[in-house]
Amino acid sequence: MTELPTDLLDLAKDVLVAAKAAGVRLALAESCTGGLVSGCLTAIPGSSSVVDAGFVTYSNEAKIRLLGVPRELIIEHGAVSDIVAAAMAEGALAQADAQVALAVTGIAGPDGGSKEKPIGLVYLALAQDDQDAMVKRYVFAGTRTDIRRASVAAALELLLDRLKNQSS
Repeated sequence: MTELPTDLLDLAKDVLVAAKAAGVRLALAESCTGGLVSGCLTAIPGSSSVVDAGFVTYSNEAKIRLLGVPRELIIEHGAVSDIVAAAMAEGALAQADAQVALAVTGIAGPDGGSKEKPIGLVYLALAQDDQDAMVKRYVFAGTRTDIRRASVAAALELLLDRLKNQSS
């Protein structure tokens, strides 16, 4: 097994500490990262006290079947969109025993980009009990590996910011 980058593992450890301090459990819904966010979190001993579930919903059908993303949203907006990212996070939250859910969907390349949705376009969404999902849009540069790594780092940083604000 390839070792996960130390900087990502350090961020994951910080997320777990913050989630524990905030008294919340996490759920993840990942598309373009293929479970790498979950992998970073669960590489840390003791993560089971904080991480409830991770959904790798790479295909549109998996997003619909496992997370309850409405098919119409995918048809109208595309899988890589703010509205689908929000629906993924809300779906993960609904399916898991968690209080905070993060979703990631994007185009890691090298194929699949367009003028409107370039390679490197990534949406991250955070859903929390009793709150509408919050979505952030990114466009990362580089290779497929670079884009996926940047997406994981951004996801962990977004989670960390939310959890730190929650526990303070």
